[in-house]
Amino acid sequence: MKVIVTGHGHFATGLESTVKLLAGRLPNVGFIDFTGDMDETSLRKKFEQAIRDTDQIVFFCDLLGGTPFKEAVKISSTIADKKIAVITGCNIGSLMELGLQLSGYNGTADELAQKFVDISRAQTQVFHRRKIETDTNGDSDGI
Repeated sequence: MKVIVTGHGHFATGLESTVKLLAGRLPNVGFIDFTGDMDETSLRKKFEQAIRDTDQIVFFCDLLGGTPFKEAVKISSTIADKKIAVITGCNIGSLMELGLQLSGYNGTADELAQKFVDISRAQTQVFHRRKIETDTNGDSDGI
């Protein structure tokens, strides 16, 4: 199983830098940027090279409908001998959590893709500030 993180600009290598800082290198996770000097063909070639030696792949893309997403979808539709899932909108927390478990993962690419989405949803939260009330009467026993 391999995960390919991809996106516009330096999205992929930016996530790689964050992961390395927090958890070290993630085995079986590749990072492919789609920079301004590339076109769809050059991106597809990088994808094909990255997935050459594995049968199950999850593409972790930055934007729904963007070029990296579209090229990953095309590959998933045209390479019949590989199991390829494509996800978008997931977060660094899901990448770290699942990336650290990847070497022992026994499920399918589709199952891993769903786990990415589920973990990303669970980790997407709004911080709600709450007012802390204190006892101003002095009747508190301090506990």
